[in-house]
Amino acid sequence: MKYKLGLIGFITVTTVSLQALEPKVADASTQVEYAATNVQVSGKESISVQHILANDPWTGKTTSWYPIYYLQKDLQLDGVQTTWNGNTLNVTSIPSGWHVNVSGAPQPGTPPEGQMQFAIGSDQDGFLRAPKLVANDPETGKPTTYVPIYYLDLFLQQRLLMGVSWRGATWVIAAPQDVNRIELIVAPTTVNVGETVTFSGKLVLVGGVGAPHAELSVLGLPSQNQKTIFTNSQGLFSFTTTFARSGFYTIAVGDGLASWQVHVTVK
Repeated sequence: MKYKLGLIGFITVTTVSLQALEPKVADASTQVEYAATNVQVSGKESISVQHILANDPWTGKTTSWYPIYYLQKDLQLDGVQTTWNGNTLNVTSIPSGWHVNVSGAPQPGTPPEGQMQFAIGSDQDGFLRAPKLVANDPETGKPTTYVPIYYLDLFLQQRLLMGVSWRGATWVIAAPQDVNRIELIVAPTTVNVGETVTFSGKLVLVGGVGAPHAELSVLGLPSQNQKTIFTNSQGLFSFTTTFARSGFYTIAVGDGLASWQVHVTVK
């Protein structure tokens, strides 16, 4: 059973010319290099896809771009249905039991030329915009749209609450229920008042891959109700704190789907 995203309040009438729908292939000034991609979706192997290496106009650095057409196929393996109109990748349906993050006001309107947007339940309001590039698909020989994997990861993690990991040639995509393990250690476990304590760990995806750039919440710290931290590109995290009073403390780290706790004794 699928959970249908509500579309109440979104009534859109769009008129475009056929010329506007025709994709423009990257011009000669855009250097494109093709590379093989191994995609794993919740432990299942996806079809073999060629991603491209090209300049990200927003950062000025070379990055990996993935075709939206094949992203839609990958998401279907996890039960996520989408539409693509050349400007907006819109999530229209997710599996029962999933949750999406629609906090914050989406950016209305059509993105400017050279950009696309990610939306949930609307083809006119995007929660995240990104550069886009049209290049030939080596499999079909026809033009298709590519988007930097960095921005794909941001949307999948922050809005669909999925786990993702990119390692240069392998892209791991995990359903929310598969992002369910946090490794957490504390040293030392017994300290004196004012002594520094270090917490470190890893947010682990299906297959043991670390979840990069994921947001985590820390509960139980004496100085604040909640602390927000982020994993690095390998899914690792670390932070320190001190305790002003003696006692037995329970510190928990979680992402809303998985959590782990450790204990610290302060003399």
